[in-house]
Amino acid sequence: MISCCDKYVQIKLAEDSKILPKVLSYAKKHFSRNYRLSSSVLILDDGEIVKKNYLINWCYHAANHYDPNDNTELEFALANSHLPIRIKMVKSTDLLERIRVKIQMIGTSRIILTLSKRNRVAERYIKAMFGSHYIGMRQNEIYLQSGNEFFWESVMRFIGNRIIHNIVLSFEYSDFNADEITFLTSQEKELRQCYAILDSQFGDDFELVKKRYLKLAREYHPDNFYGENEKEILDYTTKFHKITEAYKTIKRTEHLHTN
Repeated sequence: MISCCDKYVQIKLAEDSKILPKVLSYAKKHFSRNYRLSSSVLILDDGEIVKKNYLINWCYHAANHYDPNDNTELEFALANSHLPIRIKMVKSTDLLERIRVKIQMIGTSRIILTLSKRNRVAERYIKAMFGSHYIGMRQNEIYLQSGNEFFWESVMRFIGNRIIHNIVLSFEYSDFNADEITFLTSQEKELRQCYAILDSQFGDDFELVKKRYLKLAREYHPDNFYGENEKEILDYTTKFHKITEAYKTIKRTEHLHTN
């Protein structure tokens, strides 16, 4: 929701959020150099640091999923509040962050959850959900240990709850169908991975897969992220290329099967 680059501090707000009209009213009332563009408002007042800090704090805490013990993101934004502020208005769906979680069993009592990218909200949620079963984390891998039968109930609840605040989780399973996976060729494994990238299952109807591809391609198209910081642009561009290549692979395979 709040990010910072070398040019400005950006606050993303959903077009239908209750806070947006209040934020826009505050910006208009308290900043003389505010400029309304098609989908954003620029605040260029260099000397209004206190008012900028208030605005950043307000929007950050209104997100309702901040961690009082980890204010790194907020502190970084406040440290750069001398920069212009860009209030970007987006569709609610554009605020959703998608994270793929690979679930891998180690023996019969341990699970590794590998996140496609680090996210403090998702990590805190997993730690809280699994409680004493949480062993620790290294890079983007979370380690869980089974102590009793309630552990597997927690696993099933975790898999069933795909939305955490503004995060959408999608799951990729490893070792749950070990007998099937073991005998797949590298090409077959690659094809299944392509289906997973398009939020699909192997064997799904091609027209359904195509619809999902078009939706993802529109969502991650690089043109949507003009003006974002370089890392965010790179992440989304990489994702867009993976989506495109996955669709090409599935389409090529589908063409071979129908001829």
